[in-house]
Amino acid sequence: MQKLQVTAAFGVTALLLTACSGIGGEEEQKFVEMKAPQENLQSFYDQRVAWDDCDANSGVVTFTDGRAAESKFKCARVQVPLDYENPSGASIELQLLKYSKSRNAKPLIYNPGGPGGSAVASLPDMADYVFTDAVLNEYDLIAVDPRGVGLSAPVRCLSDEEIDEARAEPLPQTLDEIRESSRELGEKCLKMSPEMAQHSDSDSAMRDFDIVRAVLGEEKLNYVGFSYGTFLGALYADEFPNNVGRFVLDGAIDPTLTVDEISEGQATGFENVLAFWLADGSKKGQIPLKGTSNEMKAELREWLDGLDENPLPTADPERPLTRSLATSAILSMMYSDDTWQVAWAALSQAMQAGDGSMLLMVADLYADRNDDGTYKTNTFDAFNVINALDYRAEEESHWRMVSDRLQRTAPMLGEEFSYGSVVMEGWPIESRDTRHEVKAAGAPPILVVGTTFDPATPYYWAESLADQLESGHLLKVEGVKHTAYSRTAGECVIGAVDGFLIDGEVPAEGTTCRLGEN
Repeated sequence: MQKLQVTAAFGVTALLLTACSGIGGEEEQKFVEMKAPQENLQSFYDQRVAWDDCDANSGVVTFTDGRAAESKFKCARVQVPLDYENPSGASIELQLLKYSKSRNAKPLIYNPGGPGGSAVASLPDMADYVFTDAVLNEYDLIAVDPRGVGLSAPVRCLSDEEIDEARAEPLPQTLDEIRESSRELGEKCLKMSPEMAQHSDSDSAMRDFDIVRAVLGEEKLNYVGFSYGTFLGALYADEFPNNVGRFVLDGAIDPTLTVDEISEGQATGFENVLAFWLADGSKKGQIPLKGTSNEMKAELREWLDGLDENPLPTADPERPLTRSLATSAILSMMYSDDTWQVAWAALSQAMQAGDGSMLLMVADLYADRNDDGTYKTNTFDAFNVINALDYRAEEESHWRMVSDRLQRTAPMLGEEFSYGSVVMEGWPIESRDTRHEVKAAGAPPILVVGTTFDPATPYYWAESLADQLESGHLLKVEGVKHTAYSRTAGECVIGAVDGFLIDGEVPAEGTTCRLGEN
């Protein structure tokens, strides 16, 4: 999923820098020689990958809550250069995890979103709840943790205790405080992960995918990207159009947008869905709020603001519910109307009983926090670092214009989503600025999927990406959900996506589905 804003971050595993070499194991991939795009990368493209049982890989077993120890899962590692401008220098290892239901199936790489989301951690749920049996009979699902993320040379910035503090602290009140907070976090990232803090950008991660394709012995990359994963996929298609296989980009991000325009789109998207949630909850008597949409949003905003001075007690006496934690919990449950009932119950407990336990629990689940206070993945650290490398600060006239507009169009959430450029101004590491228009000239058809009321990746972003891609085809899905495709999406969505992945059938122009519709 596409995360919300630059805040703080976390991570628990160490950077691994090694020399490039072959990788052995039980189930060795058939070696097919692949030509690298440049000669000094050939040794990486010549690797042989072997898939082993995952029992001995404690990181993968932990990330998957033990599921990777099952026989259908296999582990492998692939070497990629730390710096593509200096491929003969240090290299890093990417962690791969494969789920196989059928023998001799083709590999299908996917990315679950983020930036900073661990593909490895998500693979069991992807196999159980997202990809259909028809797709799993045709493909092996390949989870690749992108560089700097999860188990692939993870970037680290803060200790677990520092993450708790950062997630709970109030928003900075002045522009100078925003810049200083960003600078301090960036310097901690540089101190703890000096290499990966500078080399976890999306452009490098996209190039890593091409090495993985080659090492797997595939002429074409078959790929499904969700949310931020659509950005990685779009960059790849633009850079390697001749290597594109079956590509599905669901919950699309417009790669031309500035950091402030991304923030504006998300603020407006969440504000719209929040209005639906409040109206439905009030009508059903599930929340202690009444009145017009604007009146309920104003009352909720006033209640949230009060938590800075008077946080609510929770089941953990050391961790009261602050405004930041409550806001994070509420917004995380806006990703799908399937979680609205839980959101209503959690808000009612907090507002009526003065107990923030449910909202804190939700916020912790969203942040991958374990019950013992550790963090399962490094999502927050990676999120901050990757965004800071991918975007650049815009001119003050631009970000002030966007900020002013946000105060009008998203009066409840505008403050949380404003000043992305100011965050970039404070970050001490030079941006690689990966944002640009993508065309993927010469690529085969690419299916772009957009949901009409997607809070995190608004539908107009999907329209824009499909228009940019020379071979882009847009599937419109009516519904309230972040990304569309899953086993419960309904026959229309499933038929369109599965038909494309399995048979290469592109939905007819103008096709519109409704979530859950059969």
